[in-house]
Amino acid sequence: MDKLNIALIQINPTLGNFDYNLNKVLEVWRQVDGHSHIVIFPEFALSGFFPADLFFETDFLVNLKQTIQRLVKASENFNSTIIIGTPYFDRGLFNSALIVKKGTILAGYHKRCLDEAFNEGRYFQPGVKPLVINFNTFKIGVSIGWDCWKENGWFHFYNQMDVDLLINLGAFPYYQGSFKEREKVCQVLAQRFNAYVACVNLIGGQERWVFDGRSFVVDPYEETVTLLSGFEEDFCILSIDYDTILRKKLSNVQLKKEEPCEYCFFDEVFLEDRRRLLSFKGKIEAKFSEEEEVYKALVLALRDYVEKSGFKKVVLGLSGGIDSSLVACIAVDALGQDRVVGVFMPSPFTSKESKEDAMQLAQNLGIEFLEYPIDEVFEIFRKTFGYPEFDVADENLQARLRANILFYLSNKRGYLVLCTSNKSEAAVGYGTLYGDIAGGFAPIVDVYKTMVYRLAKYRNSLKPDIPERVLLKVPSAELRPGQTDYEVLPTYEILDQILELYLEKKASVNSIIEKGFEKSVVEKVLSMVKKAEFKRKQAPFGPKVTKTSMVADRIYPVF
Repeated sequence: MDKLNIALIQINPTLGNFDYNLNKVLEVWRQVDGHSHIVIFPEFALSGFFPADLFFETDFLVNLKQTIQRLVKASENFNSTIIIGTPYFDRGLFNSALIVKKGTILAGYHKRCLDEAFNEGRYFQPGVKPLVINFNTFKIGVSIGWDCWKENGWFHFYNQMDVDLLINLGAFPYYQGSFKEREKVCQVLAQRFNAYVACVNLIGGQERWVFDGRSFVVDPYEETVTLLSGFEEDFCILSIDYDTILRKKLSNVQLKKEEPCEYCFFDEVFLEDRRRLLSFKGKIEAKFSEEEEVYKALVLALRDYVEKSGFKKVVLGLSGGIDSSLVACIAVDALGQDRVVGVFMPSPFTSKESKEDAMQLAQNLGIEFLEYPIDEVFEIFRKTFGYPEFDVADENLQARLRANILFYLSNKRGYLVLCTSNKSEAAVGYGTLYGDIAGGFAPIVDVYKTMVYRLAKYRNSLKPDIPERVLLKVPSAELRPGQTDYEVLPTYEILDQILELYLEKKASVNSIIEKGFEKSVVEKVLSMVKKAEFKRKQAPFGPKVTKTSMVADRIYPVF
C-alpha cells in the first residue's frame, strides 16, 4: 500500500526576528522528521507577518536571504522534504513556497493571487507558473492563499493535472466565520480534484490581524480528517493512503468533465523517499463556540502585541462597566494577573455601585488596583475657564483627565495603555477623542456591544470574575447626573443590528428600513457613523474579529 506521511506545522513567528523564526522551524522539524515524508509550514513562516515597507530596506532583505541559506544548509541533516512559506527573491520579489531537501532548493512556487487587504501588489510580483511535485506515486500541487479559488488562479490547471494532493500554505486572517469559509472552499476543491487538500495556516497576532491556525486536511470524500488547534502552535502527522484517492478517482471518472485549461508553462519536480514509516491518523481538535472563538482571538492578539512589542505591563481604566471589565479579563488571561494594572478614577458623578464593582473585579482577578479621584483637578479646570454652564465640554473634560492619568502612568512605568472602546461606540463616535478612546491598543474595538455582553457571560462561565451587577445595569458613561447611553443611542440590540447590516452586509439605507427599523433611527445612526470618521482615524487600532473591521478594512473619507 502506497502512503505519504505529511506533517502539518502551524507556528507563531515574530516579524523580522529571523533567528527566532528559523530556530522554531528547525526545532519542530526535528520532532517530525523521522516520521514524515513532507513537512509543511505556513505562509510567511520565516519572515513573520507582514513586513510591508520593510521590504524596501536592504538589511531586511539581506537577513532574509541569509536565513533562507541557513535553512537550506540545515536541511542536509534531515531526511524529509520541507515546504515552507517565505518571501523569496527570484529575479524579483515573490511570496513563495520553497521546496527544500538535502541542502538544495528544488523549486519555488510563487503566489499568484496577491492579497489586496495587505497591499501585496506593492511588494510582490505575481507568480506565473503552477508547480507539480511527483513524489513517489503521488502527484502534488502547491498553492498559497486563494490561488486555487480565484478566477485567475490555478484551479483548472491542477484539476486537469489530476493531482492527488493539493498543499495550500496560508496566512488567513481570522474573523467570525472565516474558518468555516476556508474549510468549505477546501471541501469543494477536494470534491472537484478527487484529492486530499491540506491547508496549513499561520497563528499569532500582529497589529490589526489575528491568525487562528486551525490547519486541516480534507480527504477526497470531503471529510475533514485532521484539524489542528485554534489560536495556538500545534503540529501533527497524517498518513495519506493512495488507495483511497484511487478509489475516489475511479468512481468519478465518468462524472469529471472539466474543460481543458489554457496551455501554460509549469514547474515540475520529481522526488523519491522510500522510507517505510509508521502510519499516523492525524487528529481532530474540538471546534469552538462563537463566544469561545472570539475570546481566544482577543487573548492571542493582546498577548502577541504586548510580548512582541516588549511591554512589561498593561494599564487600563476600570469604570465598573462591562467594557473595562471584559478587557481586564482578557488582559489577565493573556498576560497573567501580575502584569495588569487597573485604575479607578472617580468623578463627582461616579456612583457608589461603580466603585464597588470595579474594586470587586480587581479583587477577583488579583490585579493591582489604583484609585486617583479627578474631582479636584476637574473643578480647577472649570474655575480656570470660568464657564458657569455645564455641557458636553465638561463631560469630555472628565474623560480626557482620566486619559492623562493613564498615560502618565504609562510614561512613568513603561506600561501599555489599553483602550476599552467597543465597535458599536467606535462606529457611531460615542466616545471622547483623546479621552476614553485613547490608548496604545484597543482589544475590543472590533467587538459589537451585544457581543461584549456575550463574551463577558462566557468568561464568567469559566470563572465568575465580573460582578453580576455589571452584566445587568444600564450602561452609562457617568459624566453627569442620571446619564445613560440610551439618551443618545438606540438600545444596543437595535444599534448593532443596524450596524451589522450596514457594515458587514453592505445594506443600503432603504433596505435596512425595510427590515423593520424606524427610518429616523436608521438615518441618525448612519449619519453618526459617517461623522465619526475623524475620530476613528485618530483612535488606536485593535484586532479584527468581524468580517468588516472599522480599523482594518474600511477606508472612508472624513466628512
